[in-house]
Amino acid sequence: MGEAVQIKAQRTDVIPKDTIDHFKTVPIAHSTLQDPEFKCLYASRTVTDGGKGHTLMGKTWATETTIPHLLSLYRRDPSSTLDSPNVEIRRFYTLGIDLSAHPNLLHGGVISTILDSTLGSAVGIAMKTEKMKSMYTVQLNVKYEKPVQIPGTICSKAWVRNIDVSGKNYKVWAEGRIESLGKDGEVVIHAKAEGIWVGKKVEGRL
Repeated sequence: MGEAVQIKAQRTDVIPKDTIDHFKTVPIAHSTLQDPEFKCLYASRTVTDGGKGHTLMGKTWATETTIPHLLSLYRRDPSSTLDSPNVEIRRFYTLGIDLSAHPNLLHGGVISTILDSTLGSAVGIAMKTEKMKSMYTVQLNVKYEKPVQIPGTICSKAWVRNIDVSGKNYKVWAEGRIESLGKDGEVVIHAKAEGIWVGKKVEGRL
């Protein structure tokens, strides 16, 4: 077996041109790329904290045979508030052959990880104006519906549904799903998820 080819990690302010060019050729990404309300989320593959943070997507799974291309876009309505969050994120993953369980099928644990990451990104966008420490997943329920064929490209979508600021911690509910396009262009739903995230308020925050 050949040595894994490492993809150069993205900076927080740059998305490689080859990533954009790649997804312009992928039908499931077309409508989102053409929608002016969606903005690129630059930190999709940024390794942080001196090489100790976000290494799974930024390093371990950033190879030609795992996830060679990853693009995140988000839409946050100007009217979005903690009482009425209006945030959506769409992450496009082109998947290689080395994330399988059964032959040519994406491992279920990878599906859960992708959903956790996507829902968590939506939570982060919804909470970006708040002074707090990091948000952490405390619950993630995944319902598997149809297997994901690999190699191929999927879209992982997520929305924030509710935010509770009444206690000493923020508590956020989010949901999402993984989709692809079928042979006839129909949307195929592979998995759905609901989750809860908690983040500690900084001292002095009501």
